[in-house]
Amino acid sequence: MVRNFFFTTSFLFLGFALNAQTCTPDFALKKSGFLPAVLPAASANNFYNQGVSVLTFRDTYRMVGIIKVPIQVDSIKVTGIAGLPSGFSYRCQHPRCVYLWDTVRCISIYGTATKTGTYPLKIYLKAFAKLAGSTAITQNDSISSYTLDVVDNTSGKVEVTGKGFSLFPNPADNTLTIVDQNPTENWYITDLSGRKINAKPYVSGNQHICFETVALAQGVYIATDGNRSARFVIQR
Repeated sequence: MVRNFFFTTSFLFLGFALNAQTCTPDFALKKSGFLPAVLPAASANNFYNQGVSVLTFRDTYRMVGIIKVPIQVDSIKVTGIAGLPSGFSYRCQHPRCVYLWDTVRCISIYGTATKTGTYPLKIYLKAFAKLAGSTAITQNDSISSYTLDVVDNTSGKVEVTGKGFSLFPNPADNTLTIVDQNPTENWYITDLSGRKINAKPYVSGNQHICFETVALAQGVYIATDGNRSARFVIQR
């Protein structure tokens, strides 16, 4: 599949619950892309280890003026992951964190977090490729579409500090509840593209705003009220 080289980077992701710092690649993966779109939530004060299988894309291109020059990607190297909770780290299956277009390899994200919250991750990459089949080039890039939620291991509640509200449970299943110091029915839900979701809020008890989320597909969503917002996950 062809993509602009500067850079929409593709991975094929599949998570596994594994023992400390180890992962097992899924060799059934044949097509580049990413799955799942959402990392499973971690529980505060509990060890977390998520294995991710990676398959990079092969063919892309670079625009030189109005000319589309073909590029073949040899490999992509993970050079770092920013935004992980305190107490977290990562470990690649390959000793140099190199991922190929024709071989599935994996990476583990692991650790124990003590603080709940939503942690946007940024995965730093370096791609190695050949321009027009001969000229070797490298390109730095990053992926910033992944978020790790750390939830309370008893209530599943994620506190959003400084905003005057909190969400629970997160991950959500059939109902999302917002505890708001100044509750209004102006809350709404969007997907990551900004598209509003057809889910209307209703007041339930003191300072509680609720959404029925049973019809929502698994994924990451954003609850918003004015200049206040927070991500949450639908996971079943």
